[in-house]
Amino acid sequence: MKMRAQIHKRALRRSPAAACESGFSLFELTIVIVIIGILLAVAINRLLPYIDEAERIAVLTTESTIRSSLVILAAKRIASGRSATLTEFNGSNPMALMLEAPANYSGEIDSTAGLSVPSRSWYFDVATRHLVYRPGRPFSWIDSGQAAKSPEFVVRVEFADNDGNGVFEPYRDELHGVRLLRVAGFEWLDGETTTPR
Repeated sequence: MKMRAQIHKRALRRSPAAACESGFSLFELTIVIVIIGILLAVAINRLLPYIDEAERIAVLTTESTIRSSLVILAAKRIASGRSATLTEFNGSNPMALMLEAPANYSGEIDSTAGLSVPSRSWYFDVATRHLVYRPGRPFSWIDSGQAAKSPEFVVRVEFADNDGNGVFEPYRDELHGVRLLRVAGFEWLDGETTTPR
């Protein structure tokens, strides 16, 4: 009788029901890891372009903030009767006009040193009088082969020169506004290319 009980116990240990209770086999674990890896690869491929888009939107937001600051400063000067001094804004550094520059602003730099500015940073090129943004390397795996120029901006006072002397005179010339103009990098800012360099 004892012998039959021992044989019966061994048979139960080797049965499929007993094997299921013991856990995953190495093969099953490998399959689960492969499936999780494929799902992660697909998810990352879908999410990475949003990081690039977030950088572009951040630049557009900073551009909008600078424009608002210029309008406010120009309105203050006009309201205080100092509209003749608006021409001081021509070619000025718009970051210096803001209450607080963005954290990724590197300062006023000569164009030869512009390459040493870290990516995803702003700097003011003192030689060209342009505000420049150095985009980072795209996170997305999509590479269109087009290299976009770094977006560049310049501050201009625009007016109708009624007397033709090229100088803004508040009582003779019509003021159109103080503007932040894009001079380069239109494609990336407008979302027409995905690879800023």
